Amino acid sequence: MQLPANRKLDKYLGYCLIGMLLPVTRLLGITMRRDHGLQQPPKHLLFIKLLGLGSLVVASDSIQAMRKKLPNTRFILLTDSNIANGIAPFQVFDEIWTIDTSSLSITISTSLKYIVRSWQLKHLWVADLEVYSKLTTVYSLLTMARNRFGFHLQPVFFRKFLNTHNIPFKQTACLEDNYYHMAQVITQAEIQPSTESVPVRTNEWDKPYIILNNTCSNLAPVRKLPDATMAAVCNWILTHTHFRIAFLGTGNDKTTIDQFIDDHLPVYKQKGRLTNIAGSFGFEAYYHFIAEKGVCMITIDSGPLHIAHKLGLPTISIWGPTNPASYIKIHPGQENRQLFLYNKVGCSPCVHHQEQLPCGGNNFCMKEIAAGSIIEKLNGLLKHLQEEKDRVASLESVTG
Repeated sequence: MQLPANRKLDKYLGYCLIGMLLPVTRLLGITMRRDHGLQQPPKHLLFIKLLGLGSLVVASDSIQAMRKKLPNTRFILLTDSNIANGIAPFQVFDEIWTIDTSSLSITISTSLKYIVRSWQLKHLWVADLEVYSKLTTVYSLLTMARNRFGFHLQPVFFRKFLNTHNIPFKQTACLEDNYYHMAQVITQAEIQPSTESVPVRTNEWDKPYIILNNTCSNLAPVRKLPDATMAAVCNWILTHTHFRIAFLGTGNDKTTIDQFIDDHLPVYKQKGRLTNIAGSFGFEAYYHFIAEKGVCMITIDSGPLHIAHKLGLPTISIWGPTNPASYIKIHPGQENRQLFLYNKVGCSPCVHHQEQLPCGGNNFCMKEIAAGSIIEKLNGLLKHLQEEKDRVASLESVTG
């Protein structure tokens, strides 16, 4: 199913199921008086995340920290096939249950199959990582897990009565901090963000590609930059540097990117300096390409940004309808390698805050970002990377 259809299903079916289940849940809670204490760690911990590979990558560090606190717990993820394939190379979970979302009937049948499987797990807890979904809250409830954790905020007020443990989601805080807060509640232990998971890279200058990403899910296409802006950035790279350009995207983006290249950069296509890898690799090969071939990445607010951060790749991220403070955290030592450009207009942030966008989809916050501003950031980043290379070469000559 397409994303808009999924959102409608989540909204209308979710409210119907909540209306039916809420009175029963509250009655059973009063009569059964189950112990929802957290003193005894679970044998199984089921995470639910059906949308957003990028946000799951952000959550992965806090989940890895939980594994250290719960060494005897089996970590399971319930997700769709695309996210399952994307997160598997990071080896965060012991087991992944994949829901087929290709059609409504198949989605329902596979979902019911995993609900039945969850009933067979002893001492099960559930952590719902979705922030706004109604159906994932219902799904968590139907597992009948003794403890069910979920984020609580005003648009999903009903969770207060369906989860056993509600964790306030702070929209003004960084997404990573919200995940760490959930980890602390589940483990009942102090867990602090660590920089150990950020790879140390010093050889970017010798890599062949500057990687560009102007693709995102249909959840908020207003995050995209205009083609003219991207074309101007590409032209600067190809005329002022020796690097080639690799364009990221899914298989669905391949044709659009090919058309962009034909319309704006035909000369450089003939010279072999452009590569469209959209849909060309499986996830593991895709990650290897980014890590091994990329000098840096220029990207909008999208999943590849969080993947690049996870891999330690230098980035320049461009923001308009979303606020970078809510989605990225620059760790110490990365300030000159993780740059961002944010056009904070009066109505920003709007995505995830308002159902009807103030601009009606005319994302002037992105349209007003000048190519020159992006180029200035890129030029500064490349100078920094060259200085890093020179320092390493100087140290090697001294020690050699």
